[in-house]
Amino acid sequence: SEAIVAERLGVKIARVHGVVTFYHLFYTSPRGRHTVRVCQGTACHVGGGDRILRAIEGRLGVTPGGTTDDLAVTLETVACLGACALAPVMVVDDVYHGLLTPDEAVAIVDRTLEEDG
Repeated sequence: SEAIVAERLGVKIARVHGVVTFYHLFYTSPRGRHTVRVCQGTACHVGGGDRILRAIEGRLGVTPGGTTDDLAVTLETVACLGACALAPVMVVDDVYHGLLTPDEAVAIVDRTLEEDG
């Protein structure tokens, strides 16, 4: 926890909190073994990125920023993944998937979970 880190470093907890909340790679809650990032940028939005997100939310039972109870998946949204020609796009564990339909997106998440065992 932030309090433990602050104590061990000999700094105020506010300083630790400032660093943790500034950098996007620090987290204050448990993360899933897999990360699903759904693009919500302009091209993806026009291409149906909101439908992709809703389908994955329905499949996982979490909203963006959330992690499934079994710690299998953390769901995130991003402003742009830089693959606009493939809109709508999502990234699962650093693998890009584009030109998606909601059913295809859910199938990719399901395959990821099946491979996880």
